[in-house]
Amino acid sequence: MSETSTSLLVIGAGLPRTGTKSLKKALEIIYCKPCYHMIEIVTKKHCDIGKWQTLFTEALNMTTDETMIHRGLSEILDGYVAVTDVPACAFYRELMSIHPNAKVILTVRDKNSWLSSVRHSVLPKSNDSYSQRLDKAKQALHLGNEINKMIMDSLRYAFQEDNLDIDNDEVLLECYEKYNKMVQETVPSERLLIHKLEDGWEPLCQFLNVTIPDGIAYPHVNTRDQIKELMELIGKNASPEELEAIFPEFHDVKFGQL
Repeated sequence: MSETSTSLLVIGAGLPRTGTKSLKKALEIIYCKPCYHMIEIVTKKHCDIGKWQTLFTEALNMTTDETMIHRGLSEILDGYVAVTDVPACAFYRELMSIHPNAKVILTVRDKNSWLSSVRHSVLPKSNDSYSQRLDKAKQALHLGNEINKMIMDSLRYAFQEDNLDIDNDEVLLECYEKYNKMVQETVPSERLLIHKLEDGWEPLCQFLNVTIPDGIAYPHVNTRDQIKELMELIGKNASPEELEAIFPEFHDVKFGQL
């Protein structure tokens, strides 16, 4: 694929809860153009769920149609300058092939801190009461079981695990470490930045060869406390305006009956 005005400049290969939304905000500050993240699907692009699912169904097949996957990724991500988070991070290798000039950023954090974070946000155990609150939030956002399958298949593909036991902490930690190692072994060192939230602007901007934004703190968003507050507000049938105060992306989102 030839470079165009909508070619990706940055491929975020980091898993959820490693600072992917903070990186999204940082890249949007740097480039003044949108970065694709799961929040795009949740708040305004429900139609993308089926598109991603088609790609993961194909990718998890033994007879993968690479051309179809490349075409589908290009269609979904047209108009974006970067991607972070699931589902896109699972296709970091394919995206590297489509966008040979794009740089890759692997966001990471301590593995035990990561496990605790995902268990209290996007990947609670199925018998955890938080799982019910998360399902209620998805219902309020008109998100059905389709998004659950898309997320699970994105992780299965990222981890290269057909039978992923998402409730098993040891399995999840092993997958986290294996995935990060695989990215580092796959991506050429000159094309890869391993980035932690606390690293801030300097290594990121140096890697991307851009100027550090003047007077702007490196974003720190989508924290566990923010997610907890969001879930509590949804549980109290809060108004869209109250939810938007925590997550501006919820502006103009049409909520269902809680």
